[in-house]
Amino acid sequence: METHPDLMDPEWRKQAEREARLGAKKDLKRRRKQRPRRRFRMTRKVVVVLFVTGTVALLGAAALVVHQMRDGADPGQPPKAAPVLTGVDLDRPFDRTPAASWREGLAGITVPPGQAVGGFTAQEVDAAYRKVTEAIAAARLGSRALRDHDGAELLALLAPNQRAHLQEMLTSGPTVEKNRYLTLIGPKGLSKAPPRMTGSLTAKSGDRGELVIHASYTTAYAFDAHPGEARSPEDIVPFLREEQDYVIRKAPPFVKGDAGLAFGEGAGYRSRMACDAIKTGILAPQYADKDRPVAGPPAADEVATYDPTKPLPSLDTCG
Repeated sequence: METHPDLMDPEWRKQAEREARLGAKKDLKRRRKQRPRRRFRMTRKVVVVLFVTGTVALLGAAALVVHQMRDGADPGQPPKAAPVLTGVDLDRPFDRTPAASWREGLAGITVPPGQAVGGFTAQEVDAAYRKVTEAIAAARLGSRALRDHDGAELLALLAPNQRAHLQEMLTSGPTVEKNRYLTLIGPKGLSKAPPRMTGSLTAKSGDRGELVIHASYTTAYAFDAHPGEARSPEDIVPFLREEQDYVIRKAPPFVKGDAGLAFGEGAGYRSRMACDAIKTGILAPQYADKDRPVAGPPAADEVATYDPTKPLPSLDTCG
């Protein structure tokens, strides 16, 4: 065989070697295709490792986000402080008091539609209601009276002769008499919460040429406080109840100096205030009395004394 002519031919030998190499490659590819593929099996150990790794990565990402949020916060904004007064919320001072459901200011006073009374038309009665509500606002809600103890706003609403009669008292310093007409606030300032009111106005005929508007209402004031000064809403919310007649007179039959608004008979009741201050004509919160312990919640029957539809108590809580 070795001396066969074909084997002795160089070109034939090269061709045979190429064909042999190609055949070997094809055979290798065929064997690889026929070989079964190995499948990856998820063992319990692998599952645990993947779970732990994922959890650590998630916690790390969360910590990074929180850190970035803290770093990006506005440094000029202080954190919200925790409440400093036990049982007292200065943002909602009327909570847990009888005034919790009352409306702010004059909105709490019911004013009926005007109807003709005696010699006054329905329009004149309406005007009288408006004049009286203005007087109540000036006396019990106006900043000039509350803060400055100035009765000028109330005086401007009165008939000329009534104004002259009360001028000196309502423009002087605080007194018990002046406190009958105006609410005067001392160094213990009011909170940002506006006073609340409840009550109503009614009209009746007086003497000839007179219309009597009866105001029956209660005002609750919320005072500010520092930590430790008050322990309950009752310590910062005093109540003022008024039963007051306002008289509107016509000219004629009255002279011009008497025509307009004047005070008639009235009575009042004060509760949950500082007794030392009220004896000087100043309204102050109950906690301002340093010589007596802070009182606890009011008795159940005391709440009725704030109701304008109930009989007026004969004595103030300070005696």
